[in-house]
Amino acid sequence: MLFLGIGYFNAEKMDEKSEQEMEGIMNQCEPFMKDLYASDRVLLDLGLDTRMKVLKRQSNQITVTDGPFTETKEVIGSTFLIEADDLEDAVRIASLHPTTQVEGVEELGWRLEVRPIHYIYDRKET
Repeated sequence: MLFLGIGYFNAEKMDEKSEQEMEGIMNQCEPFMKDLYASDRVLLDLGLDTRMKVLKRQSNQITVTDGPFTETKEVIGSTFLIEADDLEDAVRIASLHPTTQVEGVEELGWRLEVRPIHYIYDRKET
């Protein structure tokens, strides 16, 4: 089965950190990312930029605005695709991610979601 891991963070709190502080945090993440990849269960890992556009259909028109367009300061920072036996196995694999392993990141609003994938389109297969 395939599962999507979604990593969130609080952009405001991350922006409060100096470049040197963030570099230190990211350096702490590296060994945990190696462990995650060594599980051989992560098929794809994507780090996302904070810039985005939000598309919405409204009054028979498509509007495009700068994002994030939510009331929260929480944004998606990464996504990764996991191959696992079931949801519990996917959670076990995702728990190797730095979000759950690096001390102090809870103050930055780091958290993960793991969701089963019920549909996937692969253009290589069509």
